[in-house]
Amino acid sequence: MYTLLKNNIIEFDRLLLEKYSALNLDETNTIILIKLNKFLRQGKRSLSAEELSDTMKISKTEAAKRIVDLVNNGFITLELSNVDQKEVFSLDETYKRLSYLLEGVKQTNFENNVNEKIKETVQMLEREFKKILSPVELEMVSRWYMDYKYSDEKIEAAIIKTLGYKNRSIGYADRLLRIKSEEETKTEGSPAAGENIQELFNKVYVNSK
Repeated sequence: MYTLLKNNIIEFDRLLLEKYSALNLDETNTIILIKLNKFLRQGKRSLSAEELSDTMKISKTEAAKRIVDLVNNGFITLELSNVDQKEVFSLDETYKRLSYLLEGVKQTNFENNVNEKIKETVQMLEREFKKILSPVELEMVSRWYMDYKYSDEKIEAAIIKTLGYKNRSIGYADRLLRIKSEEETKTEGSPAAGENIQELFNKVYVNSK
């Protein structure tokens, strides 16, 4: 995400305008960072309060003060150029902070989606079983999604099979899911279909010669 922002594949200007409040930036400092990002894309790496103030409705003194604030708050990094030892600036820390925000939103959306699926599954099970699920059963359903990350299709298939079973229970559905998962794990580690152990041995023996 950081690299996408730094290379402007994810549009920095638009994203910063959307998220500046979450970064505790005011509008003026946001515009300054957008302008500095533009300078970087143009190959300009030297900080100039005068150049900033010329394109904004703030004085050179105000621009200089805000640059210092942005440096002190970690949005702008100053370093010496390897080429001519002149002081240059970087917005890498700003790119990182924005990328963290994006990752956080992505994770939150994922968790909200999973929680909604758990809620829907619990409601469906309580309706079909005609009872309120116990804390242990609720934990069991939650682990299907949160810990084991079974697919929706596997969970649905296990529930349908369970509902057709005479002594049906949430525990039975849980066992079905575990057995299915174990079978798939064994299959992934076993020889390919139609390929026996002797054939595998021959391959290894021939290749090792």
